[in-house]
Amino acid sequence: MGGGLIKTIRGIRRLLTELPQPARTFHWCFVTMLLLTVALGALTRMNWIALGFSGAGLFMALFGLYVFRDINDTATSWSRIYKESRGIRPESFTFADVPTIRGMGFMFMVGGFFFVAAGFGMAFS
Repeated sequence: MGGGLIKTIRGIRRLLTELPQPARTFHWCFVTMLLLTVALGALTRMNWIALGFSGAGLFMALFGLYVFRDINDTATSWSRIYKESRGIRPESFTFADVPTIRGMGFMFMVGGFFFVAAGFGMAFS
């Protein structure tokens, strides 16, 4: 069981460092802005942190767009990284093939738009 966890951690680390630009930057900006907004909200308890959530949602939607449209081979790279981390031959079928990952990109876009809408809803309520 430990071997599967190690493979997963290695795959995630490779995704965070080897995805093509600017998708990797959008992903890092989303994570950073979300964590900083939550920390700032816990410290200050102010309503303007809703703008931080909206910004994080924007970065998440942009990351999803790059994955969904496979711009700069983002979804293809993600599929290749997953297969290599699991030791699966490149021509073998998995659920992490490009069409499935592109669907995940669409869900990232939808989630990002929900973040933006929730942030604006919090800011103007």
